[in-house]
Amino acid sequence: MKFFSLIQNEIMKLASKRSTWIFYVFIVLISLFLGIPIKIWIQSYIGNYVSFSSTVIMVCSLFITLFALVLGAQTVTEEYKDGTIKQLLIRPASRTSILMAKYISCLLTALLAYVLLFISSIAVGAVLFGTEPLAEQEFIVHLKSVLYALPDLIFMYTLAFVIGTVFRSSALAITIAVVMNMAGSVFAVLQYDWAKYLIFNNTNWTMYDPNPHVSEGLSPPFPGMTFGFSFTIYLAYWIILMGITIYIFRKRDIA
Repeated sequence: MKFFSLIQNEIMKLASKRSTWIFYVFIVLISLFLGIPIKIWIQSYIGNYVSFSSTVIMVCSLFITLFALVLGAQTVTEEYKDGTIKQLLIRPASRTSILMAKYISCLLTALLAYVLLFISSIAVGAVLFGTEPLAEQEFIVHLKSVLYALPDLIFMYTLAFVIGTVFRSSALAITIAVVMNMAGSVFAVLQYDWAKYLIFNNTNWTMYDPNPHVSEGLSPPFPGMTFGFSFTIYLAYWIILMGITIYIFRKRDIA
């Protein structure tokens, strides 16, 4: 129960920030900002509320990724900057519990933004473009596409969290995470056999979905790659990154 209390406390701290609520309001309203102009000025637009939601999420997912990167980069560094790290660590909870509570609470905050974007885009799409019957499995295909975007978001958030915690620099964490995200597509086209062990070749799980409407004809970039393989590589990277972070955070002297 102590651990869940730590998470609750961290979420309350995030909820008390005006910037968090401003971003949530922005995420909810952006569907209107996109939907109303399309409805008024693009008469040739042919789509339903699901296709509109897909368009909104495709356009706005970058904002949520950046929001997640900022959360991950700042959650520990702000404690050092504000001088509250000492008060945080004198609690009876272990440093590992405190660090993981911060990691989970910020991740949940970022994922909530994704949920809000999904719900608001569906709602606005239904109001503006109607709710006529969908093609078979169209909603399921859309939902899967949204869920398959999460592994990449979570990894980039984790990377920013790790760098911010280890180097105590939110600017460095955000910069490296953004550069790595942009460079991911470059690494992904490497044809060396060892490249299949790079994380960037193992975050897009849509290629393993049996539904061709979801996978869109994508196939693993290297022979022998399976969902189990990609999941194992993904988990290994996560464990290594978080293990290093926890070790350094536990051993670091707080002056």
